[in-house]
Amino acid sequence: MLIFIFLCTAFSVSTAAESEDFSTRFMKLSDELRCPTCQGLSVKDSEAGFSNSIKDKIRELLKEGKSDKEILAYFVERYGEWILRAPTKSGFNLVLWVLPGAGILIGLFIVLFRSKRWVSQPQQDKLASLTPEEERKIKEDLGRFEEG
Repeated sequence: MLIFIFLCTAFSVSTAAESEDFSTRFMKLSDELRCPTCQGLSVKDSEAGFSNSIKDKIRELLKEGKSDKEILAYFVERYGEWILRAPTKSGFNLVLWVLPGAGILIGLFIVLFRSKRWVSQPQQDKLASLTPEEERKIKEDLGRFEEG
């Protein structure tokens, strides 16, 4: 009886580990695929009928022992690269991955060089010299101010 209990426990522990790995892979794969009927949602987050069909197909392919790459390739072959939530990092799609970072770096360099030029400019504004009439008015105003 003890041997039977030990074997059942060992089997349940290994089954739990396998099912945890299965569910982790399933969640990862369903999060990487886009729902064809919903806007901006992954298959994991969608409850649309088409998404449920894709989830069933993912489970089926996982049970067949397919790798994650093979499963993603299956869906790309069937629905096109659009089905992936993140574009692949090859070919023209490489521009999509590089462009945001390059834009931020270029923007930082522009701000840096503009601020250096702004700081290096003399801070003194050249004042126009006063006309004799303006000097006379200022002296009169100063005299009234000192008196009053």
